[in-house]
Amino acid sequence: MRVQFDLCPAEYLARRKKRHSFNATRILAVLLLLFFLVAGIGYIVMAFMETRALASDIEMVEDAVAKLEADQSELTAEIVRLKNKEQQYAKTLQIMRNEPPTIEALSALETNMDQGMGITSIRFAPGGTNEGGLVVYTADVDATALVEDQITALTTGLSGSGVFSGVTMPSSQKDEKTGRVDFKLHLELRPFGQIDMTGAADSTGKEPNP
Repeated sequence: MRVQFDLCPAEYLARRKKRHSFNATRILAVLLLLFFLVAGIGYIVMAFMETRALASDIEMVEDAVAKLEADQSELTAEIVRLKNKEQQYAKTLQIMRNEPPTIEALSALETNMDQGMGITSIRFAPGGTNEGGLVVYTADVDATALVEDQITALTTGLSGSGVFSGVTMPSSQKDEKTGRVDFKLHLELRPFGQIDMTGAADSTGKEPNP
């Protein structure tokens, strides 16, 4: 049996033993260091990705804001255009309201006249203004009829036509030579926009006089 003596100093042997022994604290420290490194890198990557996402969202919001500003500019321009158009319509409507409704008056006369009746002359003239500030026109009509019953039917039809606010009963005179009746009418016309032509045909049920 061989015996080998270790002549190394005791301090050296202790240090060598300590160096080769299991050191849990050191391993734990290394693991913690690795964990913090990995976590730090992960946080950096996540922060970078969130920054990119926020930058993309900011870009989208900026594009949306730019589009909204462009739409607002277009809407403002459209509002200005519509206001100008509304002012033009208001001026046109005011002009039309102050014009005599000659077409409506002539149409009502033609519709309610029996065959054999005729108009000698018609004169439109501005009268006063109503409560709305609109000009009220009058019409003086010289006409002829075959019989006086036609005149009565005419005044009744004109009163229900919706065109006239007043129909003065005519003065009439029979021509002994021709047998025809000459008469005059004084009509007060409703202002433009207050005329209701729906009652014209219903009140007579007649075809217009050719």
